[in-house]
Amino acid sequence: MKKEISSLTGEQADALISGTWGRSQERDRQMLIFMMNTGLKINEFVNLNIEDVYTGKRVKKTLMIPGEGKKSERKVPMNREAREAIAVILDYNRCQEIELGPQDPLIISRQRNKKDGSLRITPRQVQRIVKSLREDARLGFKTTPQTLRHTFAKNLLDQGQDLKTLQKLLGHRSIKTTRDLYESMGGN
Repeated sequence: MKKEISSLTGEQADALISGTWGRSQERDRQMLIFMMNTGLKINEFVNLNIEDVYTGKRVKKTLMIPGEGKKSERKVPMNREAREAIAVILDYNRCQEIELGPQDPLIISRQRNKKDGSLRITPRQVQRIVKSLREDARLGFKTTPQTLRHTFAKNLLDQGQDLKTLQKLLGHRSIKTTRDLYESMGGN
């Protein structure tokens, strides 16, 4: 039996990102907007560096995500909402009065990482942020960073995107993986 794939409806996504307030919560909100508009895996997201998204003068229009194992790197386009989210996140970083260079993490933690002393946010911290915002939005089901990835995929399918393109954007090795996960979601 196939596991049910959960994604957010437009109203649920709006509730999730509109229930935030304050400067750090605004950064968290922009993280969710970015993830819902790029479909990145949580580890891909937390491993982004400033140079991956910013040229030094402007936010890039395309991300290059390194492949795992033998996979080649993939291009992930950033739409206007994703680019605007990056601009807000970069502004948040500047306001923290921490010198960050191109090879520093895009998403900085509010405290140093206990394992390596870096400012890079961890996957667990992102999961906690999503959980906290879900609780604030009173969504009645489990919402995780993976739910945001599924929401990205469902939105593309609803816009008429084909499974082959979706496979490339998500970095799936096989079209079968993409088809098994998302075919039942198809456009409305």
